Amino acid sequence: MLREKIIAAIEAVGFDEYREIEATELIFSEDVFASCKANTCGNYGKNHSCPPLSGDMQKNRNRFTAYKQAIILNKIMFLGNYYEKMEACGHTVAHLLNCLRESLSDEPVLIAGPGGCDHCDPCAAKTDEPCHFPDQKRYSMEGSGMDIVTLSRRLNMTYNGGDKKVGFFMVVMY
Repeated sequence: MLREKIIAAIEAVGFDEYREIEATELIFSEDVFASCKANTCGNYGKNHSCPPLSGDMQKNRNRFTAYKQAIILNKIMFLGNYYEKMEACGHTVAHLLNCLRESLSDEPVLIAGPGGCDHCDPCAAKTDEPCHFPDQKRYSMEGSGMDIVTLSRRLNMTYNGGDKKVGFFMVVMY
């Protein structure tokens, strides 16, 4: 029954692809953590859902594998000729993700997506304060060490859609 409710919410919100897997099939990589440490997105140490504040690799892995099942979902977005739509795409994906979270707010699920937690703006980590809403923290897939590129290939999902299109990945754990 929960599975059907999650899939109905995914379809209603308007994601392009989804695949169901067991939580143990998620792929975690220290290389992804290293990329975070290189501060490629600017959230390293500045967001409670990103490294190092989200915990070490094992803590992050355990957070997700505490659930049995995962549904990996994807929204394919056009970035524009010169990636000028990247920020707008990020806002669109965040909105879709928040709609999904709202649809499933009463369910025992963990939903993670791209980027750090956006529940508070700015994140309390930026002022060295503890998280104001630890039970509502929105974890980043990459910030948790998930290797989205390898996972998308294994699941035959669109990561690079060609013609300046890219897949934005999320996961619902249940």
